[in-house]
Amino acid sequence: MNFIRSKTARIFGLVFVAIALSGCVYYNTFYNARKAFNDAEKSRKASQYSNARVNTSQYNVAIEKSLKVVESYPNSKYFDDALFVLGVSYYYTQKYSKAERRFREILANYPKSKYVPESEVYLAKTKLKLLDESGAMEQFQSVFNSKTRREFKSEAAMALGTYHFDNKDYKLALPYFLAVRDSLGNDEEKKVAQRFIADGEFNLYRFADAQSAYLQILGMKPDKDDKYHALFQAASSAFRLMKIRQGIDYLSTLMSDELYFDSLSVLKLKVAEGHEYNEDIDQAESIYRDVGETAVNKKYACEAFYKLGLIYQFDYDKLDEAKKYYDKAVEANRSSDFGKDALQRSSDIGKLATFARTSVVDSTATQDVIDQAGETQYQLAELYWFSLNKPDTAMIEMQYLIDSFPKAEIAPKAMIALSQMYKDNKGDSTTADSILHLDYQRYPHSDYAEQVIDLLGLKGTPADTGYAKVYLDKAEDYIIADTLPDSARYYYQYVVDHFPDSKYYLQARFSLIWLTENYQSPGDSSVVQAYTEFIDSFPGTQWADEARRRMSNAPRRPQEQQQQDTTGGGELAQAGEEGDQTTAGGTAANADTTTYVDPLKAAYISPNGDTCILMPLQPIQTLDTFVYPTEAYRSKWEGDLYFQIFLDFSGEVVDHVLKIRSENEAINDEAEKAVASMTFDPLRLDSRMQGKWFVYIFKVRLPDFLR
Repeated sequence: MNFIRSKTARIFGLVFVAIALSGCVYYNTFYNARKAFNDAEKSRKASQYSNARVNTSQYNVAIEKSLKVVESYPNSKYFDDALFVLGVSYYYTQKYSKAERRFREILANYPKSKYVPESEVYLAKTKLKLLDESGAMEQFQSVFNSKTRREFKSEAAMALGTYHFDNKDYKLALPYFLAVRDSLGNDEEKKVAQRFIADGEFNLYRFADAQSAYLQILGMKPDKDDKYHALFQAASSAFRLMKIRQGIDYLSTLMSDELYFDSLSVLKLKVAEGHEYNEDIDQAESIYRDVGETAVNKKYACEAFYKLGLIYQFDYDKLDEAKKYYDKAVEANRSSDFGKDALQRSSDIGKLATFARTSVVDSTATQDVIDQAGETQYQLAELYWFSLNKPDTAMIEMQYLIDSFPKAEIAPKAMIALSQMYKDNKGDSTTADSILHLDYQRYPHSDYAEQVIDLLGLKGTPADTGYAKVYLDKAEDYIIADTLPDSARYYYQYVVDHFPDSKYYLQARFSLIWLTENYQSPGDSSVVQAYTEFIDSFPGTQWADEARRRMSNAPRRPQEQQQQDTTGGGELAQAGEEGDQTTAGGTAANADTTTYVDPLKAAYISPNGDTCILMPLQPIQTLDTFVYPTEAYRSKWEGDLYFQIFLDFSGEVVDHVLKIRSENEAINDEAEKAVASMTFDPLRLDSRMQGKWFVYIFKVRLPDFLR
């Protein structure tokens, strides 16, 4: 009997020891978690108003220990403590999604926990980190409006104020910063809020209020940086209020304090700016020269020389001297904003010699000489207007161009520019309009006539005719809206015959060949020959390049291909799935050479035997965007693929046939996927085009890195 009692006692004793040990392990685990967390929080709070980075090592220890409590002891009395430690530690180790989950868990499951108010603040901060700005602001506003502790309301107010401030809503930010300063914040928070208040007033151009707010910072135990910012910005505010002497006094206070001796150059530059506000240019010049010659930091010397350049350019009107100072600024610090602008201004002044006024050319001068003289004179006038801030001189030079080079190609453009100058610089709309009317009378057929008519408000009236662009637009309207190639050809030819000097002349000539290729192909190599002649006649032009690309897709006749093969011209490209499909730039491998059909012509014969229409639109959506395949990198193929496509009522491509292929099947496959995923705008297609097959030209271009 004694033996049984003794055995039972031992069992109960072991159980008690196990429970005790378990509780001890549990308590020690949480104690270590809380200790690491408290150490991390103490370090963070000590540096929260500086830019020091948070030391995450102790937070990571807290996470490790707290997870053991949460996972092993879900019913413990410290569970909400562990959740809070986890949430905050996750926040400061930038694991924001995990932090949000823990704070939500506290608010949902422990509504009476002492950590609820702080968790609400942290939940808002976490939302902000997760880019849920609206949700974060709602949460902060809820905390701010609640009856929670002052420290939490203060943090919410600072967050709300900073958010609005960063979004330049300074008026919305102000009440929150005032709340922190007047009632909610501690001393440090009040000082930070006051700085925001002052900066906000300054940004709102309320300089008197800003000056007063900056000076208030001086009574809030400012540190070195706070004092500098307050007095420097108070001086800026005073300058804007034209209280120059007062502003210079604020700067002098800083300059006399040895704490700010390393900022003397910046402070001197600001003093010189004050003298400029006061139109005391001699005093400003003296200070700028001193900084330029003595500043240790070259970026301040650069700014000083740049400001001297501005003085000599705009106050003294001595461009040569201004250029010397701009060059010194560039030499001091080319990469700064002041250095970059100085380089541009020096270059602009240097161009004056290049664009010096040209003497009137004599009657034997060629048109090219006249055009060059007019262009140079136009650039000179632009230089004075845009770069040298001499609008009156610019107007004189522009008038000289109009009077001296009336036959120059740029003369009608010069009249438009002079008209605008009268309107902008003189506010003289009457003279501006009279110049435009004279421009239209002198140059009714120039390429600038359209702009003149538009400026006079005559667009769409009977006066809106007689220049090349009108006829070019008519031709393109017939192609896009009516698909009447003969009418389009008439207007393209009209541009070629009547406007040989127009910038649209080459486009019209190219378009005539393009019309033949796409609508009236003769089935032989004449299109290729026409493109070749065009390229030879107008090398180096945009339209010659386009002709060359078109030519790369125009196939040879069979006998020409055979001749190339026998002379080592290369192998025939593989045939596609369709019997009449070709590779772009070659004939089909199984083509019947006795019954040759031009592939370009075949591309316009639909599967049901009708004539296809060239698709005049680009897709409004492509679900499978074309990506140049890596398998084609070696070949570097680029060109045009010809598809036949059929649309349903919504504009989606529901059927397609690749008629002219590339020599690379990977390119063909990628293009087919892209075309099959396209949708076009059916409302922009003429009703006569409904239910028709279209030809769609898919352009394949090399990525830039392969060029």
